[in-house]
Amino acid sequence: MTDIVTRRLRLRRFSRADASAMARYRSDPRVARYQTWRSPISHAQAEAIVADYLTENPEGPGFFQYAIELYRRPGLIGDLAVAREAGPDRAVLGITLAPVMHHQGYATEAMTAVADHLFATGVERITTTCDVRNTASVKLLRRVGFEEQGREKQYVAQRGIHADILLFGMSGEQLRRSL
Repeated sequence: MTDIVTRRLRLRRFSRADASAMARYRSDPRVARYQTWRSPISHAQAEAIVADYLTENPEGPGFFQYAIELYRRPGLIGDLAVAREAGPDRAVLGITLAPVMHHQGYATEAMTAVADHLFATGVERITTTCDVRNTASVKLLRRVGFEEQGREKQYVAQRGIHADILLFGMSGEQLRRSL
């Protein structure tokens, strides 16, 4: 696998050494509140998650999780999920960053780089979802070039609340227009 490198970031395969950092940021209530995973995540749970990530194929159909780190300062700051459908033309994205990395443009940079990579490898459409209450993520998705495609009422149960989600989609042309 070749890393995806941007001006400030490196997106790479996870390593076992990433488990502690992942457990910390995924256990943070500010990060977990709009996610479907159970929180807090213990170090042992994070080790098991990372072990699963090590078996994933970044170029094939199925799921792949990128580790995100700063280019000049290695160490996990977040992760970006890619789910490719069996056909090569569609993918789904999702991103999580440690709170200290929020509001610095890292999520925009990472999502744009991965979307660009996916379109360059033949993907024609990328979709994602977002909890309607997560206004920062809604702004991020629009900044990257996603367009809102709809809303699912009470779609997902998160921490005892049945939340609405927004559906977003983007083509390669939309990404180019957003740059």
